[in-house]
Amino acid sequence: MILATQHFRIFSGLFFMSSLLAIEASTEACSVALLHQGREIEDFRMLPRAHTQFLLPMVAEILANAGLSLAQIDAIGFAAGPGSFTGLRVCAGVVQGLAFSHDIPVVAVSTLQAMAQDHLSKHDLNEGDIILPSLDARMDELYWGEYQLEAGFAEAMSPDSLRTPESIAILSGSGRAVGIGSGWAYQSRFNLDREIDSIDLDVYPRASAVLQLAQRAFLAGQYTSAELAQPVYLRDSVAWQKS
Repeated sequence: MILATQHFRIFSGLFFMSSLLAIEASTEACSVALLHQGREIEDFRMLPRAHTQFLLPMVAEILANAGLSLAQIDAIGFAAGPGSFTGLRVCAGVVQGLAFSHDIPVVAVSTLQAMAQDHLSKHDLNEGDIILPSLDARMDELYWGEYQLEAGFAEAMSPDSLRTPESIAILSGSGRAVGIGSGWAYQSRFNLDREIDSIDLDVYPRASAVLQLAQRAFLAGQYTSAELAQPVYLRDSVAWQKS
């Protein structure tokens, strides 16, 4: 049986002439977000092992709700990973197919950065505070990110990595530090050298945060072609074949 919940968020933002689509499928969660004329719409669902079945219909539905066709989309942002092998593969394949069909540029966003961006947008964090997103990578490993709040964005302090729990040692810093994501289930095995102010394991990446990061990158000219919309697995033993 498929466990699915659906949520829509619509809110006003800064007026933005272009229309951007974002897709996220790195975990059991699956989401699509659209930015058009300063309004954002997001469809977020919990869909374990059902991304292939629902992702394209979700895209079609969110475009229809906004009265847009795919040809009117200026860029597509997507969570490139790290995350679930199957989810990332499905997401990248869908993005490639959509982007190829209308020669739409794509923007790859770190899944862990999207988690950090979503968290800071919903919580009262201060400049310099540290967000530490992590996902359970199975095989007794985790995906690990270190981000700091700078001018409203989660900026990377170091590259995302695949780690053993025992290798985790928190960077020093004057700001608060918060831990988010399923990887924090391994916390008892971390070698922490500073206090963690809060920990929330029940955090999933969302397309709305991918959209924020993709918008910034697109405006800065940081986008690429459809054939380069490929996942980032961080595990050398996993190979990706382009669609």
